[in-house]
Amino acid sequence: MINFSKRQILTTILLSILFGGISLIGLGSSDIGYDPNIMNLRYFLVGMSCLLLIMLARFRLGKFNDRAFPFIALWTSFSIVLIISGLANNDSTIVRDGFWFAIGIPLVFFNALPHLMKENANITIAIAILLGHLPYIIISLLFYPFENILYQGVFANSNQLGMTCTATSAGVFVLLIAALNAKKKTTYTYCYFLLLLGNFILIFLSKSRTSLIAFFVIFAIFIWRMFKSDKRYMKHLFIILFVVITAVSLVFLFAGEQSQIIWANVYSSFTEKEEYGGFDSRETIWLKTLEDMSLLGHGYNYFDSNFGLGGHNTVIDVLGRNGIIAAYLLFFLAIASFTYTYHYLKDYAEEDKYAVFPLLMTTCFWVFSMSEGMFGSLGNSVTIAYMLSVGVVLAKIR
Repeated sequence: MINFSKRQILTTILLSILFGGISLIGLGSSDIGYDPNIMNLRYFLVGMSCLLLIMLARFRLGKFNDRAFPFIALWTSFSIVLIISGLANNDSTIVRDGFWFAIGIPLVFFNALPHLMKENANITIAIAILLGHLPYIIISLLFYPFENILYQGVFANSNQLGMTCTATSAGVFVLLIAALNAKKKTTYTYCYFLLLLGNFILIFLSKSRTSLIAFFVIFAIFIWRMFKSDKRYMKHLFIILFVVITAVSLVFLFAGEQSQIIWANVYSSFTEKEEYGGFDSRETIWLKTLEDMSLLGHGYNYFDSNFGLGGHNTVIDVLGRNGIIAAYLLFFLAIASFTYTYHYLKDYAEEDKYAVFPLLMTTCFWVFSMSEGMFGSLGNSVTIAYMLSVGVVLAKIR
């Protein structure tokens, strides 16, 4: 049983607003544009929730663990290179982002908020990311019927739906692990199973390749933790597989000829190269970026000016805009993230049943980074959850 104080309940609510507000960017895209009113609402919700969270923390900053120094040094170096890159390219946007990365993120997401959440940090973030994303999924199912083979729900892009469902699943996996360890009622536990199944179906229908990969990777981590904890929990795996196989079989049994069309279209989306935004265009962008790479990059508008698309990879995105040094530092940050979150899990697995969450969010973030640019002045909900999870680890790593 989770015993939250009033402050912790308020923290969870504000984090949910933060995750939900920052996800509003998914309602628009570079193709169809962004509604100014929605963007203004996004900035208001994100700014308001962050300010209230900082006030709730009483503007107090905790001390970083001594073992956090290598990661902080890498992050600071990366931020300084961003600032130098912005100055070299006369790009105020990159300079602004560099200062935000150097000062804002470490103070807010690596320090103040993790110390505010204290020992309940992991479960607080997991619940908040679930509550922040759930309205988008519910609204999609209620008001956006399955009219096309490519389902995107309320979002402007089906990949956003896939990312939302995957991030939600990360939170549900943590709650499920806790429920199984606490030996809660079977009916209560199966609610999490059904929610995961629903997310998986939506990811499948969104035809988001990266989301599907991320889902299966965090599912593998979940199975590993269950097997590590107690081999008796493997029976739940067989129940999950039985439910999934039965549900899919019933869909194809009663859908008739339509099911063949659905399967053919979904299968083609994962196997065929797309002309726009698919493997062909991404390969072209990546090869050209590698060809054009320089020490300090070519500025924030490099990809829009040359391709009309983003870099479709976080490291490639940084390489094109900020240069070779920043890209190398980002690569080492990825390695450090996995190293820190894994050691945190090893250190706290026995005393904190939610300790796997930072590893799950780190995995989500870097898997999505393989096909999306995940860094920015605000980023998206997965970016925020990743930074908060890293902050939790830096505050407690042994």
